[in-house]
Amino acid sequence: MLDFLINNKEYEIKANNQLGVILSQFDANYVMDIIEDTLTQQLNSFNLVGPPNAVESFELIFKELYDNYPTDHDNIDDSRVEVYRDIIDCICRHMGLSFQEQEGVDLYTLAYYLYDFFVARFNNYLVTFYDRYIQDEKENLYTSLNLEEVKKTHNSGTIGVEYGHHAFGQDEAISLVVAYLPMVLQNLKQMPIQDDYIYRIVYGPQNEPVIQLLLQNIIPRTSIFGIFNMVLFNEALYPTIVTHIRMAIQQTCRAELNAAAMIAAGGGK
Repeated sequence: MLDFLINNKEYEIKANNQLGVILSQFDANYVMDIIEDTLTQQLNSFNLVGPPNAVESFELIFKELYDNYPTDHDNIDDSRVEVYRDIIDCICRHMGLSFQEQEGVDLYTLAYYLYDFFVARFNNYLVTFYDRYIQDEKENLYTSLNLEEVKKTHNSGTIGVEYGHHAFGQDEAISLVVAYLPMVLQNLKQMPIQDDYIYRIVYGPQNEPVIQLLLQNIIPRTSIFGIFNMVLFNEALYPTIVTHIRMAIQQTCRAELNAAAMIAAGGGK
């Protein structure tokens, strides 16, 4: 019995030492190096295929630690909370956000969706926003920017307009908006677009709890739309982003045209 207790105690000491070594790797410097490297790369290039969500990867590690060290959950919990708070603070610092922690907030969930929106899928969400916003506001943009007159006075846009008619069917408004997309984007810069509107475009009404989680705990020092514009009008990234937005609008319109054709042919019944 004594031998068993001694051996068991030795195992516990070894296990605790191993856990201490593992948890020591999750210090602020380790986490910050991963997040900051990712954010630096993001601001220097534009790729719709973003990095994996590092928060989810960390959570898988913590779950393994819970399983492997069942008697030391308190230390694991402390490290886990510290890691997610560090991630939140790092993203906020880089993206011009303010973290106003609400009582009882699940830091893992908040860190996961903050990383999802501002890091892992940020570029994708930026393009998605402009695509859907322009689709929704095409008639207003067509009228307010007087694009029909612009077409008449700018012969250089003729090729773009002809291509637009080919790509977008008889939708004159979206054809001209896309033909003169750089001008349209410039004119959108001062629009007072609210954060909740952008969150709802990219996450959809079915994810209202996620939207409220972000709205209640994360306050941009400028608007999210302002952050989008900062990235969009980065001189090094601008041509690439405009191309992605144009392609996204075209794909959306093509899908709508195909769906309308199927309904007209009786395939949508």
